[in-house]
Amino acid sequence: MINSRLMQTKMKDKKNQPLKWRTLMTTETIKASISPCGLSCETCFAHVDGDIRRYSRKLKEKLGNFEPYAKRFETLLDHPVFKKYPDFKDMLDYLASENCKGCRNENCKLFKDCNVRRCHQEKRVDFCYECKDFPCDQTNFDERLYKTFVKLNEKIRKTGIEEFYEKSRISRRYI
Repeated sequence: MINSRLMQTKMKDKKNQPLKWRTLMTTETIKASISPCGLSCETCFAHVDGDIRRYSRKLKEKLGNFEPYAKRFETLLDHPVFKKYPDFKDMLDYLASENCKGCRNENCKLFKDCNVRRCHQEKRVDFCYECKDFPCDQTNFDERLYKTFVKLNEKIRKTGIEEFYEKSRISRRYI
């Protein structure tokens, strides 16, 4: 199993003066967070440790038994948006319940026909850009995801995985 512990080190500036503590990620931790195709597992709505799942669960908890109130607010506030609460609740339940551990740990739950996991295991590469055949047409991605896949892997190759990872942690997943 991939080691996901963080290491901390005290950094120093050019004059050898201490800087603030900085969290350094191990390669294994980064690989647990970034799939071989370059997508960030941590920012995915389905990831067991992802923010979207965590915030969805928290919102569900805060809303409690809001459904009867939504019906009342529909009349009290004379606003039709509250009629849509059952659909919103269904979506929130779905987002809060997903529990993917990332495709390095299990088959992808989002892209059922994805061939990247199998391929990266067979070719023994951590990321697709490391493969001599990259970019290839073996992913089974749709056109939009394929373009994203190529772009992400080229970015990893250019910037390095550590810098890519740091930026991916603060970037929006769905753009």
